[in-house]
Amino acid sequence: MESFVELPNLPKGRLKSLIVGEGCPENLLSSLESLGVSVLLCPKNPRVDSRLSGHADLSVFHLGGKSFLLAKTLKNSAFAEKLLALGADLLFSETEQANIYPHDASLCALSMGGRVFHNKKLTDKEIFFKSPLFHDVRQGYAKCAVCPVSENAAISSDMGMIPVMKNCGIDVLELSSGGVCLTGFAEGFIGGAAFKLSRDVIAFTGSLSSLPDREKLLRFLEKQELRPVFLSGGELIDLGSFIPLTEET
Repeated sequence: MESFVELPNLPKGRLKSLIVGEGCPENLLSSLESLGVSVLLCPKNPRVDSRLSGHADLSVFHLGGKSFLLAKTLKNSAFAEKLLALGADLLFSETEQANIYPHDASLCALSMGGRVFHNKKLTDKEIFFKSPLFHDVRQGYAKCAVCPVSENAAISSDMGMIPVMKNCGIDVLELSSGGVCLTGFAEGFIGGAAFKLSRDVIAFTGSLSSLPDREKLLRFLEKQELRPVFLSGGELIDLGSFIPLTEET
């Protein structure tokens, strides 16, 4: 059987489908297909910076289960129709996005084990009101800044978010900055370059060879009983979040 991932970002069964931005390279799409993962491509968001327009986490927020909040630009889109055909319940944001940070970040909140982390000043009202365990942080790109690996463990280099997460009892691996590429920017975030394929498997968009803390990361994955999968042998690239959609149950 196949059902929507209940806890955002944290599939328990084997991932069957996910959402990623339409700028995802073909070699990564082929790797996902070989793993049995279907891909729903999220259209580019014309309201945000063109360098980030293909990042799905600026256009889609998973509220949990079959509920999703989409950017208003996706109203009446083929993408929204495909989600509806799968049985999703959709809400559409009323927030006006713009092509400069932080006015593009209203949907880029981190949902993790029932908690939501985001800059409260930026958060779309639907996310805030539907998140009883909301934690205010400075980061607007909260989802991209963190890769959740379980309900109580995560990976991040964001020194503003890490203390808040640790105060919530989350075991956070603190990565040094660098090693993740993002076209048009000095560097990217780990949350846009890694995601869960199942309870015990984590995928990376490329090799870890460029990460300053590669060995520390591998030890952390071993501690968390996670097996890494590498979708390419190239550089680790931030593509905006890969959003787990459905899983095998």
